[in-house]
Amino acid sequence: MSNQGGEATESQPLIAVKKENEGDVEVGQNGDTKPANSRPTVLEDVIDILQLAFPIFITSFSWVGKKTTDTGLLGHLSKDALAASALSDLWTMTTSVLLSGRILGVLIGGAVGAGNPKLAGIYLQVSYVVLFSVSLFVFLAWNVTEQVWLWFGSDPEISKMAGYYARALSFSIPGMIAFGQLSQYFSAQRIMHPEVYSSAMGLFANLIFGLIFVLGWPISGFEGYGFEACPIVTTVVTYVQLAFLLVVYVYFQKLHEKCWPGFKLSEITWVRIKRFSELYFPAALSSSSDFWRVAVIGSVAASLGEAEVAVFNTAYRIMWIALILGGAIAGAASINMSIRLGKMDHKGAKQAGDVSIGMATCLLVFLGYGILVRNRWFGLIFTNDEEFLALFAECSVPFTISLVFMNLAVVIERIPYTMGRTKEVFWMGFVASWGGQVPAVLLLTKYWRNDLVGIYTGMAIGYFILTILYSVIVLRSDWEKYAELAQERSETSSKSTKN
Repeated sequence: MSNQGGEATESQPLIAVKKENEGDVEVGQNGDTKPANSRPTVLEDVIDILQLAFPIFITSFSWVGKKTTDTGLLGHLSKDALAASALSDLWTMTTSVLLSGRILGVLIGGAVGAGNPKLAGIYLQVSYVVLFSVSLFVFLAWNVTEQVWLWFGSDPEISKMAGYYARALSFSIPGMIAFGQLSQYFSAQRIMHPEVYSSAMGLFANLIFGLIFVLGWPISGFEGYGFEACPIVTTVVTYVQLAFLLVVYVYFQKLHEKCWPGFKLSEITWVRIKRFSELYFPAALSSSSDFWRVAVIGSVAASLGEAEVAVFNTAYRIMWIALILGGAIAGAASINMSIRLGKMDHKGAKQAGDVSIGMATCLLVFLGYGILVRNRWFGLIFTNDEEFLALFAECSVPFTISLVFMNLAVVIERIPYTMGRTKEVFWMGFVASWGGQVPAVLLLTKYWRNDLVGIYTGMAIGYFILTILYSVIVLRSDWEKYAELAQERSETSSKSTKN
């Protein structure tokens, strides 16, 4: 990966800064020098974000691919198996989102940019302390899945299967946390390939082991172990993926060393735990709120009929694909923003944020135009059923508007996230979701159109409100102030403290 504007290369994440009489200069890995305050042009930022976004997209796509693989395998077994996994996922996702607040990169990027790289390794350890503590609650929640669905009145046999599925997956939680945080530790330093190759390997292993142990293919005379094997395969693959990351990139290539201070329990102070938690929990709760909001809207779609809920679920997959693309751009820009804020380059950080919004807007205009003009083509990706295609075409306009503003909101959201303003993001999202989108969907479907047009119009209103609220946060931001706060979190300013 190229070294844009003095940023770190993928293989060597850190840059030495040398003091000279003429002023500060950055010394690159090849010995070349340039002014310390120099920054990439807008075009260079576009190229660099694309280079970073591609591996982020591959990683996200691999995660979605694993879930799709499991669904496909179970679909070849029975409807009961598919229904049980769906119930399991529906319940476990309500709590797994508590482990999905990806803010470690904000702290690591700031520490690296501020010239305090060993703090990055300390915050990795802090993140493990916090997340493994939270995981105890998540583990317990997953292990009462059967009881939850029995309480909701679901079929006892399906509930029992769902309970087994969630219970088996609960043992993958430590591996998920270990892999996720270590991946962020690398990617925040612009070392992207460990997560990409490990995720791709996990996707491939999940497919191969699933075909063998769940379906028995391609072994002659062996029919596999069926439903019981599927969550076990997924759990085992989680640890295989983690082992690959540790053995190849930590043990052999030692990519962790430049930011790794060693295991130091004394460095995991209450101040650092508090600082991490203040950023992490609002981010995790924001993700939880988003999931619960979609669940409510999905229940409204389910009340319309089987065809409507099928269109809603399928259209949501299209939104997720677009979200992966937008999220990749936002994630790539966030890496650059966090490093530049740590370096007190607030203008460079702002430029990276502005470039990400511009890139996402261009992408969404292109994608939105394609859906509006060729919505049938998008529908044919999933089915050739004429009723389905007609319903999708009917709601294509509000659906496209929802997709555009949802993705734009996600890209803008990463800017205050990277500044460390996760509390403000949570409250803005809460207001837009529960004070805007959900009421809009309920009111429009009740008093205007009780169909997918009404649902997606309400969703579009909510995402538009969210985009406006996030934009207000960004436009009113004092970038220099948040660069100073990034240095304070990185313990390189006079205000920072270690204990």
